[in-house]
Amino acid sequence: MAVATNSTIDHGRQVASTLSDKTAELESVKSKLEEYKRLADTDPLTHIWNRRAFDKEITRIYNSNRGILFNALVLVDIDRFKDINDRYGHPVGDKIIQSIADIFQTSIRGDMFVARTGGEEFALIIEGASEDATYDVAERIRALIEQTPFTSSQTGTNYGTVTVSMGICMASEAEGPEDLYTKADRALYRSKVSGRNRVTRHSTMAGRAGKSWLLYKKD
Repeated sequence: MAVATNSTIDHGRQVASTLSDKTAELESVKSKLEEYKRLADTDPLTHIWNRRAFDKEITRIYNSNRGILFNALVLVDIDRFKDINDRYGHPVGDKIIQSIADIFQTSIRGDMFVARTGGEEFALIIEGASEDATYDVAERIRALIEQTPFTSSQTGTNYGTVTVSMGICMASEAEGPEDLYTKADRALYRSKVSGRNRVTRHSTMAGRAGKSWLLYKKD
């Protein structure tokens, strides 16, 4: 009886140890999967969100009425970036992109979403702010970038003033994610053709389409 009891206890310990090992192994696999997912959504140059993550985030806006009413999209493009690459080379261009990404990260609230969506293009999604407040955030970042000295830490070379153009559209002005992006892009284009280094609201543009976002309302 004693031998049988001890054998049962030993077996129980082995099972418990095996379960513990399996649990630890599963947690490790889960942690690695989460890390892989994060890396898949991260821009390798700037370490902020990438276009893949942005596409998911802008779609999420239209999953609820609250998202539609309390979100805004700001599109950002570095002015004359091709000239920077042509004059100083792509490594310098990459450094400037990294510096601008750093300015975004240190200048916005932790709950704001910022992504690099293309070569010299960024997107900022702001939740819970009016159009005026969104404009103020964009204008503050635009001015900060303009005032930032872009120089080489190794050679001291001054690369001159770098500016950005921005376009804003409120989610309530658009019919869905693609329409929101298109309208913010139109506002960005208006900033470009109006002289660059400025912020344009889609709501101020003549001939803009009326909103019909209730078509996308979910019960």
